[in-house]
Amino acid sequence: MKNDYQMRQSYLSAHSIEIGKRPIYVWGYSKSGEFVCRLEINAAGIAVFAGKKGRKKLEDLSWERLVRHFEK
Repeated sequence: MKNDYQMRQSYLSAHSIEIGKRPIYVWGYSKSGEFVCRLEINAAGIAVFAGKKGRKKLEDLSWERLVRHFEK
């Protein structure tokens, strides 16, 4: 019997696009298609939101704080 796997996928390719006041949004969904998170990328940094409607802010990091976070 063949298993039907639902794969997660995402692609974004942009060449030298300056992110100004308008952020880029990335919505994340589980394998079953349920909303999991929203990622907001803007010129100042990155923010991650969760909850049923993506309104609960989990983290809001400037670019410098994001790098320091991963350097630990």
